[in-house]
Amino acid sequence: MAKKAYRVRNWKDYNKSLKERGSLTFWFSQELLTNWKGKACDIHGNQTYSDMVILCALTLRQLFRLPYRGTEGLVSSIIELAQFDVKTPNYTTLCRRSKKLRVSLPQSGDSYPKHILVDSTGIRVFGEGEWKEHKYGVNKCRYKVWKKLHIAMDEKNQMILSAKVTESVRLDGNCLSKLVKDIKGPISQITGDGAYDKRDCYETAYQRNAKPVFPPQHNACVQRNIVKKNPALEASDQAILAIGRGEDSLERLKKWKEANNYHRRSLVETMMWRMKSIFGDEIRSRLKENQETDLLVRCYAINKINTLGLPESVAI
Repeated sequence: MAKKAYRVRNWKDYNKSLKERGSLTFWFSQELLTNWKGKACDIHGNQTYSDMVILCALTLRQLFRLPYRGTEGLVSSIIELAQFDVKTPNYTTLCRRSKKLRVSLPQSGDSYPKHILVDSTGIRVFGEGEWKEHKYGVNKCRYKVWKKLHIAMDEKNQMILSAKVTESVRLDGNCLSKLVKDIKGPISQITGDGAYDKRDCYETAYQRNAKPVFPPQHNACVQRNIVKKNPALEASDQAILAIGRGEDSLERLKKWKEANNYHRRSLVETMMWRMKSIFGDEIRSRLKENQETDLLVRCYAINKINTLGLPESVAI
């Protein structure tokens, strides 16, 4: 079967949005300038800068792949050019405030039932690059250390609604309940790969009245206890019976994916590729708390980039 070809219908607007992503035009809202100074935080004094200012600086740091000192220089130059009567947070303040900064991913107020796409990817903390591994071999290089970024994305507008950062050994299915917990409004369907074919994942979808679409694993079996069946696992039983086993199981699996819009999961994989293309595939912070903030800020920033415009492609 030939691979489908797609054509972008809004190429003029999408081309304009791609150019705007590289624009060096900075616009500070009046809300940011008004709330530049922080509120009282504890008995020791006041925060010199609000969380909004710190988030703005850390977003610029991720976009331009800068260290903390370079971020201070960039923000200082912007303030000087704009002639604002405000102080610049220094690099030690950015590093310290990054540890406890709460990055919330804004969600639209639309109440339509959402189709949620879930997936995860590894982000390198440290380790040698591909060239050294190719030249000297894997055994002569330091072992790589990874973090795992789990995201839940809205299929309609490709906005990241929830994100969690874990160690690389954490299984994808164990994080689904935490991802879905942060999503507001009704959910019509949750789509993920075979790593989410777990009882907890089906129960999470059942609690939100959502349709779970997870391909059964090769050794998956239907519930044997007919009297005490788990209603959350009925979707898994139906998928196993529909796909079955045998020579034509791959063909039935393909039809099952088409019937359940499983192919839309490629959007979340594309999102992971976009994130690594824009921000890189490694974390530049050394502290564990700052590493988590860095990845959440990337999700926050890429949602802002999506508002500039996305392609509308159709099969031809």
